[in-house]
Amino acid sequence: MLDRFRTATLLLGLILVLSACAGSQAQATPARSTAPATAVPTAVATSAPAPTSVPTLAQNVVVAGVDVGGLTPAAATQKLEQALAPLLAPIELHAGTASATLDPSAIGLQLSIDQLIEAAQAAQLGAAIDLQLSYDEARLRTVLGDLGRRLDDPPTITVITSTGTISRSFALSGGQSIDLDAAVRQIDQRLRTPGRPPSMTLDLVPAQAARPTPAQLQAQIEQIAKAWGSIAGVMVYDLASGTEIASVNKQTVFSAASTIKAAIMLNAYISLDTFTAKQDAAMKKMIIDSDNIAANAILAASAGGAGTEDALKGAEQMSARMAELGLSHTYLYVPFEAADYLAQKKLKYRLGPKRDGVAPFTDSGRALRTSPAEMARIYLYIDQCSRGAGPLLEQYPRLNAKRCQEMLDRFFANADRSRMRSGLARDVRVEHKSGWIDDMQADAGIVRTPGGDFVIAIYLFRPTKAGTPLPDKLFAPYLGGFTRLVYSYYNPVLLDQP
Repeated sequence: MLDRFRTATLLLGLILVLSACAGSQAQATPARSTAPATAVPTAVATSAPAPTSVPTLAQNVVVAGVDVGGLTPAAATQKLEQALAPLLAPIELHAGTASATLDPSAIGLQLSIDQLIEAAQAAQLGAAIDLQLSYDEARLRTVLGDLGRRLDDPPTITVITSTGTISRSFALSGGQSIDLDAAVRQIDQRLRTPGRPPSMTLDLVPAQAARPTPAQLQAQIEQIAKAWGSIAGVMVYDLASGTEIASVNKQTVFSAASTIKAAIMLNAYISLDTFTAKQDAAMKKMIIDSDNIAANAILAASAGGAGTEDALKGAEQMSARMAELGLSHTYLYVPFEAADYLAQKKLKYRLGPKRDGVAPFTDSGRALRTSPAEMARIYLYIDQCSRGAGPLLEQYPRLNAKRCQEMLDRFFANADRSRMRSGLARDVRVEHKSGWIDDMQADAGIVRTPGGDFVIAIYLFRPTKAGTPLPDKLFAPYLGGFTRLVYSYYNPVLLDQP
């Protein structure tokens, strides 16, 4: 019993110790709140993200002749580079006996493939985009110029003569050159053709730039003057340079006849700011129809008046103005058809010396004179003025380029087609004034041509009985012949054309 009691006592003591330990543990560890239990999510199987798609060009898009429809930009770029690579290959150029290699890189050729692709990306279905390329045209022209200088076909200048019509013209035979503008177009087209042949032949044209020499022109002018058989005076100026290129008896003094009306018009523009309607009508009659009474009206108006006596003052004024310009042999001291009136009124007037100028001398009268050299200079000065230069603008404040061009346009309206103009085609622009009396005919002015512009003054004298005028048909072939010759100096007749 005692053993059972001891055993029970020990068990009770053990229980009390264990209980004390448990309470102590409970106090040392803070209580925790417990969250309600939640369900664990069930894993769901997912696929990997798809790669971003690369945009492609619209279907059937053609760039520079290459179908790149449906391709990516990178693939289209590669295809274009391969297709257009032949455009960067050298081209063999042939021109007659000369040849040269044109390296596209030497002229800075650039293929704008990036721009083509950008245009293709913005294009709609079935669009066609032209090739884009660039190069330095100046470099190309240099290559062509070097090639042209190696041609071994120099031109030959000859003279075509006609004994039946007193005609002489310069002709150009042989001689070929590269037409630079045409060659540039020809090569440009070839540069844009991917499947081009490796060589090309440039078209040649007659060497139109070739021109006779001034010495050759001088010799032929002398031949026509000799054929005239009496006294011929000719003066030719090149307008581009303002220099004389040929002449015969240029300082010989002739009767100016109605060619003096060029000086009368110039003096009127120097003297008057504007023209009244009546004065303008008189100016037209004087130049277009060579009307003498209209010329007197312009002389009088230039002196600030009207009538014959004021025309006399205007004639003296005009003559003084010509002397101011260094044209001392160009004068009109008596108005047209006014000698009887002046005698009746016993009005005094000047006269030139019995002989003026240099030999050979003509029966020129003493009140109305000029020389080929001086009349040509009047036209030279007016043309220079129309381009904003020359002595007229320097000396006379009423003149300007516009008014001088107006004078040239008035000369262009001249109705005379039987003298200077008889040697030229109808479409050639001629600004001139002609004149004629019994023993002399003349024409002077400016001729505008594709090959160059020139001033020509032609005076032909042949003695005749008083009151017996020589016929126009005697003078016309020579007046036209001189002009035609000079025209062909600038524009030779082309022979041996295919």
